[in-house]
Amino acid sequence: MNVIRNKFLCLIGVMVMLLSSCSVSRHLPENASLLDRVKVISDGNSNIVSSLKPKVRQQPNIRTFGLFRLPLWVYSLSGKKENFVNRTLRNIGESPRVYDDTLTRKSCEVMEQTLVNQGYLKAKVTAKTEYRKYKARVKYYVHLGRQYRISSMHYMCADTVMLRHILADTVNSEVKVGMPFDANVLNNERTRLASLLQSEGYYGFKKDDITYLADTARNSSDVVLAVRIRSNRLSKGSENGESVYVPRKKYRVESVSYLMYPTSRDYQHSYVFPDTVCLGGENFLYESRPPFRFSAIQNASHITSGDMYDVCKVKDSYTSYGRLGVLKYTNINFVERTDSTLGCYITLNPAKRVSMSTEVDFTNTAGDVGVSATLSITDRNVFRGSESLTLKIRGAYENITHLTDYESGRFLEYGADMSLNFPRFILPFVRDEVQRRSMATTQLDLQYNAQTRPEFDRNVFSASWSYLWNSNKQIRHRFDLVGINFVSVPRKDKYFISNYLNQYNSKNSIMKFNYEDLFIFRTGYDFYYTSPGAGTTKNYFDVSHSVRANVETSGNLLYLLSNAMKIEKDSIGQYRLFSLAFAQYLKTDLAWTMNMNLGRRNNLLFHIETGVAYPFGNSRMLPFEKRYYAGGANSVRGWAVRGLGPGRYVSRNGTIDYINQSGDLKLDLSLEYRMHMFWKLDGALFVDAGNIWTMYDYSDQPGGVFLWNEFYKQIAVSYGVGVRLDLNFLVLRVDAAMKAVNPMYVEGPLRYPIVHPRFKRDFAWHFAVGYPF
Repeated sequence: MNVIRNKFLCLIGVMVMLLSSCSVSRHLPENASLLDRVKVISDGNSNIVSSLKPKVRQQPNIRTFGLFRLPLWVYSLSGKKENFVNRTLRNIGESPRVYDDTLTRKSCEVMEQTLVNQGYLKAKVTAKTEYRKYKARVKYYVHLGRQYRISSMHYMCADTVMLRHILADTVNSEVKVGMPFDANVLNNERTRLASLLQSEGYYGFKKDDITYLADTARNSSDVVLAVRIRSNRLSKGSENGESVYVPRKKYRVESVSYLMYPTSRDYQHSYVFPDTVCLGGENFLYESRPPFRFSAIQNASHITSGDMYDVCKVKDSYTSYGRLGVLKYTNINFVERTDSTLGCYITLNPAKRVSMSTEVDFTNTAGDVGVSATLSITDRNVFRGSESLTLKIRGAYENITHLTDYESGRFLEYGADMSLNFPRFILPFVRDEVQRRSMATTQLDLQYNAQTRPEFDRNVFSASWSYLWNSNKQIRHRFDLVGINFVSVPRKDKYFISNYLNQYNSKNSIMKFNYEDLFIFRTGYDFYYTSPGAGTTKNYFDVSHSVRANVETSGNLLYLLSNAMKIEKDSIGQYRLFSLAFAQYLKTDLAWTMNMNLGRRNNLLFHIETGVAYPFGNSRMLPFEKRYYAGGANSVRGWAVRGLGPGRYVSRNGTIDYINQSGDLKLDLSLEYRMHMFWKLDGALFVDAGNIWTMYDYSDQPGGVFLWNEFYKQIAVSYGVGVRLDLNFLVLRVDAAMKAVNPMYVEGPLRYPIVHPRFKRDFAWHFAVGYPF
């Protein structure tokens, strides 16, 4: 332990010397100072500081782990000469932040304006700069003063109809009596009121037509607020051609025309189409045969001739057309026909219908070389209603050399997938209006996979019918109405049977169960929630959340029918359907992630994920693909994938036992600090905890059953560091972790590797694509 500690201290010392040995001052202009630190100090509400820090116009160089200026150090390694090495170091590093007093004064002005917008009308921000050698440290002092609040408010509008619409919706107003006099809230309220009136037929009404009059009294922080709505508009209808103000009127959509251009172009009033079709009182203008059905395009629109103009319907129409893969470009224009009628022109440009892609991968598993290939074809308009059909054909081959006791030494896999997406609910008795409002997708998936291994042959057929829809921008749903999985194992090698399967005498052996034919008839529901502003907030210590939950059940209907029909059970107490046992279980999962912004591309994340799967009725255990596993790049990273659990179970011969190291319950906890390092590289520090357990006490998994008075003693803990290469469209991740608490051991030094670490025994590393959560 002392040797490891001394090596670690030596490593830290070497890093400090290296970081300090590269002089930054030689990259500074003459008589210039390096901006070393910036601090914002407030005499009032401490939460104000977090909102003001992003307003500072000049920030010091980024500190990795809050200690080292690693990007600046990389930049400082470059020399004066212009060559490839020096240019590369400057590009991936970060140049010195040279102190600029002009930006300091500008920061004071911006922060003062920010505070005024928050209701601190007499706020004052000053700055003090301290110089130490070639470094400058800036402190901003914030004096808030009193925060002004709205004591009363009223609306001013000459049009009684407009005023009636506004007063009827005051329950949704963001401006309330007693709230701070906040300019951002007032601006949001202008946007809301403009959208409200536009949805009531007032075409052309803008946010700028709404103004505020604020009255404050001396020696008082109360604000009397008047909201003034302009009820007239400019018109060119006068006799001499001059613009005059006329009263606003509500507009009605007189006609709707769909313009189908053969190539990408916008609405042109003078363009003449050779062909026109009228459907339901609406015109379809086109040059050649359109690639889609008129009814499909018409059903996607929320704008109907004869209805009042409604900006919400315009936005919903854009969203609906954006979901249609057959369209590349859509634009909606309105032309005033009279002082109260509009003509609507919807421009539609088709996208490329068919696309094809191929993918080839080469693998090397413990010296066994293999290759896999996938061919994918997508038709975005298979039935001329923007239905998307994707076909995939894949195959893989691997020469297995280490399994010498089997007749064959190869692994062959091939399969085909078909996915058909309908941009609407496929349900009987659903009206067109409901279809338009739901913006749902119906999905049909068919899959077939065949595997030929030295030990066995396995065939898997899957089919599912699902519905996907969004409640709003934050909430998504998926409902799997029916899912079918058929697993067939037509061949098992004699050596595999005698030396592996027959070693397990229990009739409930997990090993035997997962090499038997099985039928799964399931239904499930998934729920996704992401808090508003997730990933976009810039304020320090702002927190966002995401939640994922799902529930799935299988075999209940088949069990009831088998029981009602008095079908006899087999020797192990299972009903069979066409000589196939069917699975019966209830499974539910819940995951929650919190993301706290610490500023300057630094984040603190906490993640918890739990899952419970309960086999009952016709099943004593879960199908293997429905079981949980622990360890790996997205779980407790101190263990290899499927190398942890269940409970304190110890695998045979000290190697990973993929079949037995699975469970019915799961708990994962992670705390991760992510920071920017330099260039496109980010770093992470993390602590993981968790494990899996079984619902029943299986003889093949001793110590794996979940017990309330024992499970907390069986929670594994690991810690580690990670490096991520962020390519914007792709994140490549490498995580290295050490075990801290090992639940396989009840006591002794092996239980607490954090105190008695051993690199060869306790270290694990993972390469993955994307973040762990």
